[in-house]
Amino acid sequence: MKDKYLILELHKFNTFNDVWSVKYFNQTYDQAFEKLVCLEKLNEDSNIIYYLMPCEHLWTYPEDKKESEKIKTAQEKNQDEIPF
Repeated sequence: MKDKYLILELHKFNTFNDVWSVKYFNQTYDQAFEKLVCLEKLNEDSNIIYYLMPCEHLWTYPEDKKESEKIKTAQEKNQDEIPF
């Protein structure tokens, strides 16, 4: 996932919340940049904006399950020590 990119699409509205969506994902930099340029050239609506984002900034689950189990047991211990 380190060298992968995605393209996000933002629809801006005046009357209600903006809408974000993923247009393309799991692309190399060259593929993503090529698609971004095409989308921006073909876009006639000024309320639609495209963003190129590296996937390395996305949040993922920890790969080591033992690490997450250690966190869980530590949280359980802390809850037992709190007097009520």
